Amino acid sequence: METLPVDLTQLVASTMAMLLVLIPVLGLAVRFAARPIVEALLATKGEAARPADLESLKVRIDALEHEVKELSAPGVARPSFSDPRPVPIRP
Repeated sequence: METLPVDLTQLVASTMAMLLVLIPVLGLAVRFAARPIVEALLATKGEAARPADLESLKVRIDALEHEVKELSAPGVARPSFSDPRPVPIRP
């Protein structure tokens, strides 16, 4: 089988020309695709969380701690739950 001669200089030049266009296009695509992911990750950090959300979580945790203390107190009758489904977090 015969092969055609390959001009290495022309092959390198055409590859570089394609990469000259392809790299910035891929860079922009990655930037716009990764931006929502990065913003979501930054929003989950404690510093970036909204104070109202943190305050409501603190209130819920305090209420749960109080309820656990009441339920674990000695001599207190345990309530029987007739509904085995989980309690919804949000009303």
